[in-house]
Amino acid sequence: MLAYVLTKHGKPLMPCQPAKARKLLNAGKAKVVSRVPFTIKLLHGSSGYTQHIVAGMDTGSKHIGCAAKSVNGEVLYQSEVQLRTDVSKQMQQRAMYRRARRGRKCRYRKPRWANRAAIRKDGRLAPSVRSKLDSHLREKHQVESILPVEHWKVETASFDIHKITNPDVMGVGYQQGAQKDYYNVKAYVLHRDGYMCQSGRKVKHSTKLHVHHKVFRSQGGTDTPSNLKTLCEDCHNDLHAGKFELKGKKSKTKHATEIGIIKSRLKQCWDFEETFGYETKFKREQVLALPKTHYYDALAICCEDGELIQPASTVFYKRHVSNGDYQQTKGIRSEKQIPVRKLFGLKKHDFVLTPQGKGFVKGKRSTGYFALETIMGEKVHASANIKKNTVRLAARTTTLTQLMEAAIPLGTKVPRGIAEK
Repeated sequence: MLAYVLTKHGKPLMPCQPAKARKLLNAGKAKVVSRVPFTIKLLHGSSGYTQHIVAGMDTGSKHIGCAAKSVNGEVLYQSEVQLRTDVSKQMQQRAMYRRARRGRKCRYRKPRWANRAAIRKDGRLAPSVRSKLDSHLREKHQVESILPVEHWKVETASFDIHKITNPDVMGVGYQQGAQKDYYNVKAYVLHRDGYMCQSGRKVKHSTKLHVHHKVFRSQGGTDTPSNLKTLCEDCHNDLHAGKFELKGKKSKTKHATEIGIIKSRLKQCWDFEETFGYETKFKREQVLALPKTHYYDALAICCEDGELIQPASTVFYKRHVSNGDYQQTKGIRSEKQIPVRKLFGLKKHDFVLTPQGKGFVKGKRSTGYFALETIMGEKVHASANIKKNTVRLAARTTTLTQLMEAAIPLGTKVPRGIAEK
């Protein structure tokens, strides 16, 4: 584990060993500015000497891998970031709360959706994709804030969407869409669904079939086949009467589409050397002999062809969360109050040390018994007593960070102590 060093003006220098950092702190020549990753700031002048550092990033829709190495092959940084996947749900919940205000006995709030310029803005991204793009740039800035990175290598990927949806397509099949030889969209949807009701209800279905819009035309829905579903007349009427809800299927191309958008936007706002997945896989498996992880992929990205390096024994696991926790009540009629602000001096996602274990605050109780979890979401303790002998190690931020052991490289002899863990 290295200690990262900043000049008195905040510019990054080469990291040092913990023993040297301890001597500088004891002599009063430096101060601690961050605990994870451990970073010190010099209080006096320095020569400003740095080496050539290359950083690599493995882009993704769920996780980001990042690594940095010096010119002599020493690994200076490894991290894996878990991206947010709740942005769309939070936006829908916010819209629901705003819409509900118009029916309550409070100040009338005039609808403003018709004059929001962001909807018609050129180059606009959906909030969920914008969050993931910002997460890539945030990790880049965090690495550059502690290391003097001079060169970036980023793996970008291109996906064949047609091949994902239809694995047997080839040749002229790319020029023949799914609706070829069908009279109209309705005929294609009926044939696609096997002329059967797709409601999933165990009831007697009528023989007359309708084609239902999942998202209504009045709400911006389209006539594309992905927005249409076959329903019998009885189920169609019951659906519009609110007697049941349709269960949607997960998209096969969602993450591939998001990666394509992120790749194009990164090229517009960031100057880096582009690399590809087949190169990363070859260097990681054939040259470095490392297992499949996002941070080892990033390490292979920043290596030169044929270069052998020893990976670091630790990795920074990170998770991006929302800026705050705003839900104040829960229950069908909001009868249960949720402590939103500090409770016993702690907030949700604070990193604490208790006699029952060390972890992030997952849930708070007014009795003083909190639920703790690791950065990966694994349970540390379901009811830890935080009223006694509890130390807050780190306050809540939008980027939760925890230093953990890295995966063991292939072919490495595992010490008995680590194997038992």
